[in-house]
Amino acid sequence: MLKFFPGNLSQFLQDLLEALPSFLPANLFSLLGFVLALLIIGRMLNEKRLPSNMFAWSLLVLVFPVVGVPLYFLVGGRKSRWLVKKKRAIQQLALKAADEARPHEHARETLSNRFEGNDISLLGNGKETFDTLCREIENTQRSIHIMTYILGKDAAGTRVRDLLAKKASEGIDVRLLIDAFGSFFTRSGFLRPIQQAGGEAVRFIPVLPLHTHTSAHLRNHRKIAVFDNNKAIVGGQNIEKRFMGTEPDPTRFLDFSVLLQGPIVATLNRIFLTDWAYAAKTSPLDFKNLFAHRPGPCGNSALEVIASGPDVEGDLLWDRIITLVQECRRKVTIVTPYFIPDEVLFRSLIVKAHMGKRIRIILPEKSNHTLADVARNHYLRQLHRSGAEILLHPGKMIHGKIMLIDNSCALIGSANIDIRSLFVNFEIGLIHTTPSDIALLQGWVDDILEKCRRFEDYPEGRFGNARKVSEQFARLLVPLL
Repeated sequence: MLKFFPGNLSQFLQDLLEALPSFLPANLFSLLGFVLALLIIGRMLNEKRLPSNMFAWSLLVLVFPVVGVPLYFLVGGRKSRWLVKKKRAIQQLALKAADEARPHEHARETLSNRFEGNDISLLGNGKETFDTLCREIENTQRSIHIMTYILGKDAAGTRVRDLLAKKASEGIDVRLLIDAFGSFFTRSGFLRPIQQAGGEAVRFIPVLPLHTHTSAHLRNHRKIAVFDNNKAIVGGQNIEKRFMGTEPDPTRFLDFSVLLQGPIVATLNRIFLTDWAYAAKTSPLDFKNLFAHRPGPCGNSALEVIASGPDVEGDLLWDRIITLVQECRRKVTIVTPYFIPDEVLFRSLIVKAHMGKRIRIILPEKSNHTLADVARNHYLRQLHRSGAEILLHPGKMIHGKIMLIDNSCALIGSANIDIRSLFVNFEIGLIHTTPSDIALLQGWVDDILEKCRRFEDYPEGRFGNARKVSEQFARLLVPLL
């Protein structure tokens, strides 16, 4: 066949074909890595990722494919198509089951729901939350549904586990859903007493999901507990001694939850059962009897619940945060343990600060994640220069999450102001618009403010050139996490 080519080209192709057998074994692995890297970049383009996230992953898979390609398939997924398809099907079944179970209601269930007539109690510290959680477990008559990112093997986790096992032995339906990564060190043996007593305990997405066509990167960060479909606890506290316990602890994280009653509880229960059906490999249709009950009005709180995650179209929680910031007229207060915003949120805050609005960011001086602390300083400096007020708490680790807008709206829940919470994790958020609720949350923030120090009070040498180099490196790594 080569005789039909011109002489020089024919000789070149002849040499190429002769060299190919020795070339392929030596370079096939590199070639395969390069091809997979290109496929990964194409997938990320389809996922419409943040530029910083895409740049970081593209650099890693192209320059170091031996490390980057397998790492991406393990932890790099954002909107898993397989997960989206399966989880969305489960969601639609759950929404349909809820609508069919309550045919007398005019409003259909959606992923974002607003309800009047709720009652809210603030659980302002770890002892209050733990005491309330244990009391509600003990008082439950029919069903207990608990979802948490971390279940510790310490005194707090053991106490809750034992109470759940006791209620299961009494014939109460007990379902415990923990995240496989957040509760990585909580082995199956720790959960066995619940299962032996007749309850159920499952994990959400294995840490090594080799057979599930999804990614270990996708974590369930929600914290929801529902009792008899009449009461619910929602917030940012995990069931672990750093977050809650029987006695006051000076080293415990500053965090809170809320105890809810009213119509909103049924939707929180539906969100739990949707996640449960996915993790336990069952159908939401099995829970029609639980969907049938929606508690009646019992207070004056108007609440909206937002479920956000990689299984939904768009980024619902991020959309609402952007809207709240851009529509603010006077002031925005943000309390968060980690502050690594995306570019849109970051620029929106800067614009508002330049416009003379009061932008206040409250953070721990030192969080439990050093990389996040280093990466945040780039954003804090620019916000400070634009006129924003940055406050750091020098004592305890702040783990609570609150956004207060113009004294007219508040957002709480499980989401941090970082890329993982806003775009990757399964999260839960509550929007409050009732003045009495906002006053409760503002009071919690005011208590923290008493001990905070201003960002500009820290010596500038702390943010010298060496520090800034490490910040840029941290900002490059953060989108990978």
